[in-house]
Amino acid sequence: MNLNKGLCRWTLKFLLTLVLLTAVMPVVGMSTARADGWEEALLTVDTLHDSFSALESLIKLEKLDTQTLRKQNNDRLKAIQTKIKNIDKGKLEQFKASYDQALKKHAPSLEQYKTLTKQAAAARKAKDAKKAALLDLKRNNLKPAVDAAKLDIANRKSALTTAKKQAAAKAKEIRTSLASIQPLKKQIAAENKLINRTNKNKSAAEKLYRAAIKKGNAVMAAAQMTIMYAELGKVNQSQKKIHAWEKQIEGYLKAAESKLP
Repeated sequence: MNLNKGLCRWTLKFLLTLVLLTAVMPVVGMSTARADGWEEALLTVDTLHDSFSALESLIKLEKLDTQTLRKQNNDRLKAIQTKIKNIDKGKLEQFKASYDQALKKHAPSLEQYKTLTKQAAAARKAKDAKKAALLDLKRNNLKPAVDAAKLDIANRKSALTTAKKQAAAKAKEIRTSLASIQPLKKQIAAENKLINRTNKNKSAAEKLYRAAIKKGNAVMAAAQMTIMYAELGKVNQSQKKIHAWEKQIEGYLKAAESKLP
């Protein structure tokens, strides 16, 4: 279904382009005709009107293609950014849970060791040698288990830190592929502003064209139609640039997707 639509759209664009190429040929030959001739101006309007209509239709089709591509690009970018946030999420959660579990598991013995150390220090300060010795015995009896607990916690923390660094490195590599997209988006935004200005120029000429038609002034109508057609050509060129930039963005997105884990 999509393939048929694409072929139909391509065929229509081809035919419109052919119309444009054939329609403007007589206009070139008329450049040597009398500039103020009413009949010549009428022929210019006749020829340019067909060219203008064909170019308008072509622009609509190309704009639709670009809009479709832009939506696909935006959806893909959003999906990639979500996946970047979730890189190694399960793995990181597992390491974090393991680290938290070790902290909770060893907390009582570590706290007891810490308390006995403080109590022994206080006893020595109070010159209670007996109490200090007893407290030292209790504390030192716990030392092997405490050292093992500290090592266990340190190992699990190290595993979590390493996993975070690995995930961050993967994310950075993918973001590098996306880094060139934002400048292109800025270019597209600037080109869209240019299109808006060009359309304003075209609209101004179109008002004068309609006024000339009402007055039966073929020379003025031809002059304004020439401006309209030229401005519309600028819009077409701008849209081609935008489409090319969207295709570049598509390429960067594909590169980023290939690096996703």
